[in-house]
Amino acid sequence: MPAKAPVISAPGPGIAADGDDALAGLFPREAPLVLDLGCGNGLFLTGLAACEPGWNILGIEKKEFRVRQARRRAGDLGNARVLHGEVLEVLSSLPPGSVSRVYLLFSDPWPKRRHAVRRLVQEEFVALLHSRLEAGGTFFFASDSGEYLAWTREILARSGWRIKDWAVPVDWPTTEFEQRFAAAGFNLWRLQASR
Repeated sequence: MPAKAPVISAPGPGIAADGDDALAGLFPREAPLVLDLGCGNGLFLTGLAACEPGWNILGIEKKEFRVRQARRRAGDLGNARVLHGEVLEVLSSLPPGSVSRVYLLFSDPWPKRRHAVRRLVQEEFVALLHSRLEAGGTFFFASDSGEYLAWTREILARSGWRIKDWAVPVDWPTTEFEQRFAAAGFNLWRLQASR
């Protein structure tokens, strides 16, 4: 991973990202930008920020109460921030080639076939993600649904991504949903893809 990525910043707490300048001023230093899409209550976000102090980690969450939870959890971590907004809108507002890594972990799989169009991973999302990742940037995906993993793998493969299994280190931070699914004995599915 390159040593530096452009500085991406955001407004103060409680302000939604709704324009090209909505991300100005968030991080105090230049560092690789890492996104946690649908960061929920911030458990993974803050764990990652603590493990990787050299990264700027931006969580994006649409549910306001979860944004408040994640911001409280992030506390004084200088490299973790949370934006309230829709993933596609925030991703669209980032400069092309500005993101080093993106995590989409245990998002709603919308398991019924007729609801699959509601999944975040669609052709439009993958194309936008490709444009925002820097050369060699990586997308990490995890789900409790093998069908959603297959869906994601197929869309990424059609778009020419290099895909492989994602082997998570033992001490890697987890999400709230990952903990629940693991405790219930569910299978957990993962992949990583590079542009």
